[in-house]
Amino acid sequence: MNILNYAENKKESFEQSPFNRVDAVILCWVSYYTFPDYLKGETSVALKDFDNHGLLPDKRMYAEAFNPRKSKKLFRLLEKNPRYENLEFCDYRDERDETQEKQFAAVSIKISENKYFVAFRGTDPSFTGWKEDFNLACQYPVPSQKSAAEYLKTQMRKFPDAEFYCGGHSKGGNIAVYSAVYSDKELQNRIISVFNFDGPGFINDVYSELGYENISDKIIKIVPQSSFVGMLLETRECYEIVKSRNLSILQHDPFSWTIKDDDYVYLKDRSKFSIRLEKAINKWLKEIPVPERTRMIKMVYGAITALGMRDINEFNRTLYKQIPALYKRYKNLGQEDKIFFDEKIARLKQLFDNQ
Repeated sequence: MNILNYAENKKESFEQSPFNRVDAVILCWVSYYTFPDYLKGETSVALKDFDNHGLLPDKRMYAEAFNPRKSKKLFRLLEKNPRYENLEFCDYRDERDETQEKQFAAVSIKISENKYFVAFRGTDPSFTGWKEDFNLACQYPVPSQKSAAEYLKTQMRKFPDAEFYCGGHSKGGNIAVYSAVYSDKELQNRIISVFNFDGPGFINDVYSELGYENISDKIIKIVPQSSFVGMLLETRECYEIVKSRNLSILQHDPFSWTIKDDDYVYLKDRSKFSIRLEKAINKWLKEIPVPERTRMIKMVYGAITALGMRDINEFNRTLYKQIPALYKRYKNLGQEDKIFFDEKIARLKQLFDNQ
């Protein structure tokens, strides 16, 4: 069973069957949807009433999700399911700023009279979103982390009698953890759980912050057995491993995660490849000073954006056509840049081979 099967068949109310980790990943995924501007104001809309209020065309609504077809199917299942149909959505935010290299989106979801879920969007297909992802390796905090902390505080103060869940998938999981760590202690006491679904760690010692100590036992991190994104950068949170039906990096897709009853199917260990890659990349990053990381990111990002693609989805669809252009750009690097790039890639390969 996957989340589509679960969304179709799990009909009990949250009073009959309490909110769980599968519900959490579903609400995190909903944050990838693009909602109409009326949800950015004071309007609060129940899931079952969205059609009456009006939704954006499918190509716009699901464009920020990496699996539009399944994302649409999930939404249609949720709006007809008595478990989810009365969830109320409010305070939608969607911000993208190329100058700041910021991509941020969030939505608040009322589960019951005194419980809310704040869902943070992960990386969208825009190059701005991917650039901010790259910046996680050399900049702290990135703009979306600061926006997430501000958003969570605002929502918790707006609903002072409520308890909160927060979470996200991929980068959304990272900024959910950040938002909780940097909340005031009185607000942290009202946080039930923080869900990080295969999101990366941090470059600095967030884990020594008092705010992290206050919230660490509320963080739930879940990664697939071949996790790559979720193991990037320093990660000290305990995590659980979910079984995925996909291979390698494609396991990052929560639609591939296996569910039994009201929870995931868990495994004891990650794959050997995932462990080797994690150790190699994280050791490699620690060896490279921040200015050199920044230089490397600019080279890679510059090469990709110079191809003239609209977004990362178009790049992936036409990758076989882009490889010759990328190789040509590499060959045309100045001698100093080429030596720098070659040395860094050779060192990464050496570290991976030695694991």
